[in-house]
Amino acid sequence: MDNPIVVSLFVSGIGMLMLFVALALLYGLMYLMTWVTSLQVSTGERQDVKAGKGEDDEQEAGGAGQEARNRKRQAAVIAVALARADLDLSPIGTSGAEGAGPSAWWALHHQRQLMRGVPTRRVR
Repeated sequence: MDNPIVVSLFVSGIGMLMLFVALALLYGLMYLMTWVTSLQVSTGERQDVKAGKGEDDEQEAGGAGQEARNRKRQAAVIAVALARADLDLSPIGTSGAEGAGPSAWWALHHQRQLMRGVPTRRVR
């Protein structure tokens, strides 16, 4: 084993073996964690069935609840869109004679351009 090429190949082989063993261990841990969490969910479902809830009742209640959540989410999205549009149409702090002024996106971009070259204070 005095040949440097043989030594380097031997060290590389050991390193690759350790790498693949570590990857296999990580994969095993991920698989174990997903298996454990799926067991916890299934035991919770079993408790619901034991309490007298049938799957049909649960699906109907879940469907109505899901539809209500979707409607609330859609109403929130519409409210945010209307508020943003109203904010863009009526700029704060400017009079109507001056015009609409820059949008919020333009002001953000302009501020970033101005702050890009600010020198930092150095103490000697």
